[in-house]
Amino acid sequence: MKKLYLYDFDGTITNKDSLFEFLKFASPSLKYKFQLLRFAPLFLGAKLGVLSKSETKRSFISTFLKGKTKNEISAISHSFLEHIQKNDFFKKNALESIEKHTQKGTVFIVSASLDLWLDAIAKQLGVGLICTQAEFIKGVFNGNFKTHNCNYEEKPKRVQAEIDLSSFTEIHYYGDSKGDMAMKPLATNFYYNYF
Repeated sequence: MKKLYLYDFDGTITNKDSLFEFLKFASPSLKYKFQLLRFAPLFLGAKLGVLSKSETKRSFISTFLKGKTKNEISAISHSFLEHIQKNDFFKKNALESIEKHTQKGTVFIVSASLDLWLDAIAKQLGVGLICTQAEFIKGVFNGNFKTHNCNYEEKPKRVQAEIDLSSFTEIHYYGDSKGDMAMKPLATNFYYNYF
C-alpha cells in the first residue's frame, strides 16, 4: 500500500502565519511596521472580497523583497529557519506526525505561502513542496508570482499536476482553513484542525 501524506503549512503545522513572520524577520522593524499599517486597509478589502487576496499578498511581499537576488533571499530564509526552530513557531505534534509519515510513505507540504522561505523548511523536514512560486529574472526577484496563488481550487490543481495520485492507495490531507476544503474530494482521509 502506497500512502501519500499532504500537509497545509500555515496554521496546520505552525502556530503563526509564516508570511508575516518571514517578512518581519527579513526587514528592519520600522519598515515592517510602517508597511503593515499602510497595507492594513488593503488586507481588510481583500478579506471582505473587495480586493484580490492574491494581488494584495503579491504586492505586500514585493514591497519588502523585490530586487533582492535569489542568493540573498536564500540566505535570509536559512537564517529564518534557524530562528523559528528556537521558538514556538511549529506545532510539536505536527512535526512528530510528519516525521512518522516520512517513514511510512510520501510527504508533501501544500501551501499558499511562497517557496522564498518554504524551500529551506521543506528540505529541513525532508518532504516535498507544492506552493506559490516567486518569479526571478536573471536571478533577481521581480516582485511577481511565477504560479497562481496555491490556495482554494488551485491546491488540488497543482497537486494533480505534480503528483501521480493514481499510484497511491491512500491520500491523507491535513488542513485548517476554508482554503483547504477543495482538497477534500482528492483525499481518502481528510483531517481538519487535527493538530
